[in-house]
Amino acid sequence: MNKYDSFQQVWQAIEKGQSFFVAGHLNPDGDSLGCTLAVCSLLERLGKEAYAYASPAIGKDLFFLPGLPKIHVNELPPKPQFDTVILLECSDRQRGGDLESVLQNAKTLINIDHHLVSDAYGDVNHIDSTASSTAEIIFQLFEASENGLLPTPDEATCLYTGVVTDTGRFLHTNTSAEALRVASALVALGADVNKINQVIYFTKSYTELKLLGRALEKMQLLFQNKYSQIILAQSDFELFNAVPSQTQGIVSQPTMIPGVEVSALLKQEPDKVSVNLRSRNHIDVSAIAQHFGGGGHARAAGFKVSGKPVQLVAEELAAVVKEALSNAH
Repeated sequence: MNKYDSFQQVWQAIEKGQSFFVAGHLNPDGDSLGCTLAVCSLLERLGKEAYAYASPAIGKDLFFLPGLPKIHVNELPPKPQFDTVILLECSDRQRGGDLESVLQNAKTLINIDHHLVSDAYGDVNHIDSTASSTAEIIFQLFEASENGLLPTPDEATCLYTGVVTDTGRFLHTNTSAEALRVASALVALGADVNKINQVIYFTKSYTELKLLGRALEKMQLLFQNKYSQIILAQSDFELFNAVPSQTQGIVSQPTMIPGVEVSALLKQEPDKVSVNLRSRNHIDVSAIAQHFGGGGHARAAGFKVSGKPVQLVAEELAAVVKEALSNAH
C-alpha cells in the first residue's frame, strides 16, 4: 500500500517550486537514473528549472538514455539554492551521497521511493513498497496530474528502463499486473524497447564476459546446495583489467541452479567489500543486508563493509544466510 503523502500532495509541492535539484541513489541503476532524467524532463516541460545530479559515476550500459548530457556527475553547484529537492529511490537521506549543502538550503524535500524499508525524511514522502520500481510510481504520478500529462517518447524510454531493470526483464517476483500495465503503456507511448534490450541485456564487453567466466569458476555451493557464494578478489579484477562495476548480472546466474535459494557475490575493492544478494523464492535478502547495514528488496539487496578482509565478510554472511535458510523451513 501507499504510505505517507498522496500524488496530489506531491503535485502541490512541485507546483510551488520553480528551481529543482533532482537525484537518485549513489551508483545509479536503470531505475534511479531513468527516473532522474524523466522527472527533470517533465519539470522543464512545466517551465521549471531542473538540475539533474548523479554520483559517483554512471555505468556505460546506461549511456544510451535520452537526456544523459544534462546529468551533472559529481558536480554540485558551488552555492546551491533550490526551491525543491527531489530524491528518487533513496531509502534514507544519505543514499544520494553527500548532499547536505543542497538539502540545507532547499525549502522543500520530496522523497519518492519503493523500498520495503524506507525513511520518511522528506517534507513530502510518497513511498510505495508494493511498486516494482520507482519508475512505476513516477508513471502513476504522470497519470495523477490534473492536466493529464503523459510521458514523451524519451521520458517513456527512461521510465521503461527503470521498470524492466528492476523487475529483471519481468522475471522477478515484483513483476505485478500493475508493473506490466505500466510497461505496456510506456511502450505505447514510444519507449525504445529494442534499444533498451540490445544495450542493457545483449551487449557485453570481452572483459565482462571473461569476468563472468572467472566468477562462475569460483562459485561455491553451501548448505545442501541452497546457498551460492562467489568471491572476486582484487587479483581477479586485475587479471582482466576489470573494475567492480563490470559485474552486473553475475549474482543472478547461480539462481538458475535448481535448489539454490540465495546467491551472493562478494567483491573485494581497495577500501571495502561490496556484496550483492539475490533470492529465488523464500528468503528475504533485504533482511540479510540490513544485518550488515545495507538494504534493498526481498529478492535483491546489497551492502558494503569496510575494514574487514573479504574472507571474514564471507564467513559472517554465510552464518546469517544459514540461519535464514533454517528459519525458512
